[in-house]
Amino acid sequence: MKKLLKSSFIVAFTATSLIFTSCTNENEGLGADPGTEATNEIIVNPTNAGSQDRSVVIEANANSLVPVRVDYTGDKKMRRMYITKNDFSNNLGPQPYKYPTAVQKSDGSIDIDGDDKTALVFDFDLDAPESLNEVVEYVIWTTNDRGDFRDISDSNSIDDTAFGKITIKAGANATGSSTDFKSFTQTILAAPLADGTSETFVSVYNNETYKISEGIETAALWDFGYLYGTTFKAGFYSAYDYPTSGFGGKSVEEVSGVSQAELNRCYFAMSTKTVAEFDAASDASSLENTLTTASSERVRELEEGDVVEFLDQYGNKGLIKVTNIVPGNGSNGRITFDVKVQVNAIPLKQ
Repeated sequence: MKKLLKSSFIVAFTATSLIFTSCTNENEGLGADPGTEATNEIIVNPTNAGSQDRSVVIEANANSLVPVRVDYTGDKKMRRMYITKNDFSNNLGPQPYKYPTAVQKSDGSIDIDGDDKTALVFDFDLDAPESLNEVVEYVIWTTNDRGDFRDISDSNSIDDTAFGKITIKAGANATGSSTDFKSFTQTILAAPLADGTSETFVSVYNNETYKISEGIETAALWDFGYLYGTTFKAGFYSAYDYPTSGFGGKSVEEVSGVSQAELNRCYFAMSTKTVAEFDAASDASSLENTLTTASSERVRELEEGDVVEFLDQYGNKGLIKVTNIVPGNGSNGRITFDVKVQVNAIPLKQ
């Protein structure tokens, strides 16, 4: 089923064709041959919600490639494909999956070339777990516009809950379940620079820090940013409620090109929990009694040793422990903190 491709990664469509532009000029990809029966296949369309056709469980050798066919049909144009990979062994939850032979957008999604495409059939080679008895899970959906790795419903080209799920087990005895809790240490946010080139914003989804100047492609990942102000000193602010003083009088919307409505909201409150209680939190249930209702989108006058409760836009509750503050704005100012947060195994907004 392999075909030599010149400058594109060819995808066979139902009733039409789609091209994923390749990262290189010469590449081989696994293309779908119409009429060839697929052993591992997921089918997603508007009429099969809840059907076993939308998921598949595969037993494979560790550290191998597993061929999987996706067959998607919808009513809207398909412009992007989103894929998350959830490695049950690392406790990070679902993360954007970078498919090696497809050009991907800055947000990690795969660009689907062509107009008026409402159906596709494509064969992937997906990574099995690296070690025997481990499990990985892939979730795949398509959008008709820029979507969101944490929200399958955002611009979904089929329906708000349409996705395919592929579970790959390394060996017959592989067991495991997805984490509902994760922790990050040594997250560092820089004080803002007026041009937006400082890594001032963070995503609690993947613990990556972001420059607002990177623009709209990564906007769905920005949860909150850092600012050291003259009056209220160190503070966290949601992307939606970030002060204009951080960027020399310009709003996040003006600096990034992202509309206010698209910016994430995140809610904070100073916690009564001690540092010892933060350190002891080890599962999702230990975070359940943190902030549960919409509160302030900013928390200020932070000091080393403070514990902050937060609720992100996707319904996940968490705690932040402030470990270090270097006062000031500009290139020297920064804050360091640890995070513990709940995780959605399937990227459905709560």
